[in-house]
Amino acid sequence: MRRFFGLALLATGALLASGCAAHPSQVATEPAVATAPARAQSFSSPLELSGTLSAVRNVTLGAAAAGRIVAVNVRVGDHVRAGEALAQVDATAYGAQLAGAQAGAAAALDGQRAAAAQLAQAESHLRLAQTTAARMSSLYAQGAISKQQQDETQANLAAARAGLAQAQAGLSAAQGVSAQARAGVTAAAVPLANTTITAPFDGVVTQKFVEPGAVVGPGSPVVAVQNTSDLELDVALPEDQVAALVPGMPLTVRVDALGGASLPARVRAVVPSADPSLRSVTLRINVAPRTGLLPGMFARVAIPGVATPGTGVPLAALVTRAGQSGVFVIRDGVATFVPVQSGVVTPTAVQVHGIRAGAEVAVSNLAQLTDGARVSVTKQ
Repeated sequence: MRRFFGLALLATGALLASGCAAHPSQVATEPAVATAPARAQSFSSPLELSGTLSAVRNVTLGAAAAGRIVAVNVRVGDHVRAGEALAQVDATAYGAQLAGAQAGAAAALDGQRAAAAQLAQAESHLRLAQTTAARMSSLYAQGAISKQQQDETQANLAAARAGLAQAQAGLSAAQGVSAQARAGVTAAAVPLANTTITAPFDGVVTQKFVEPGAVVGPGSPVVAVQNTSDLELDVALPEDQVAALVPGMPLTVRVDALGGASLPARVRAVVPSADPSLRSVTLRINVAPRTGLLPGMFARVAIPGVATPGTGVPLAALVTRAGQSGVFVIRDGVATFVPVQSGVVTPTAVQVHGIRAGAEVAVSNLAQLTDGARVSVTKQ
């Protein structure tokens, strides 16, 4: 029994001695980390805005002439060309008015021609009277004719001159009547032309308000037409983002109805808000045409934000400790955990608040780091 107890003590001592010896694999080592400097750079946060596509040219065509609709040549959804006749108002009365005006213009023209003939005759009479007066004056000076004959010749010359003035006045009056009659023809032609309602541009008929037989007055809506190849997107933009945009700037618009297809677009205008309290502007964006793209579709556009200065670190430098985001700043071989607030993220860096540009931050082996741990720095 004593021998067995002694062996047990020896075994226990050996175990204790072996526990006090350090195993080579348990010797603490400094984790190796790569570092990168925090850099001063500009950041901009893009905005995604959404809106509804609308046709730039969208018009409701109304009747300019009152009357009864005798024809509507289109249906909703029809494609029309500029100048194509869409509907017709009864033109009978307007045609009669034009015919009357044209008859009056023809009569006035005949009167003008007659006045011109009278003027030509008066001019001829004046020339003859002038020739006769010159000859008679020569004869009177020679004593070949009497004073009475001389006086009669001068009276005929004065009458010829008065006849010319009267003929000139008659022609001027006839010309005025003729011009007035031609104006009447032009005026009568306008309502007649307005009885035909035509498309002002290429487009699609989106509404039809009347059918044949309806009586319309000036301004009564007849059809609505949209040009579906010229579309724009209106979105509300915060006023502090306006500085990043100028007319003509290229953008990309995505349309959900086309499977999220990306379409080239350009800024057309930045329109101030009518209500200053909204602190926003309306951004109007021209969208390139595409098959299947229609007014009323929902669309999204990414707007580049205004660039602001900040401090950026590589994405790999961010780490979370106890629910707090931060980075490990390496200084003199010691890792110090510094809490930061992250901001704008780019493909290569993240904006952080809490450290200054120039600080070296760890970008590798972050899982092995603790606050205050010594590290060895390796080059990337």
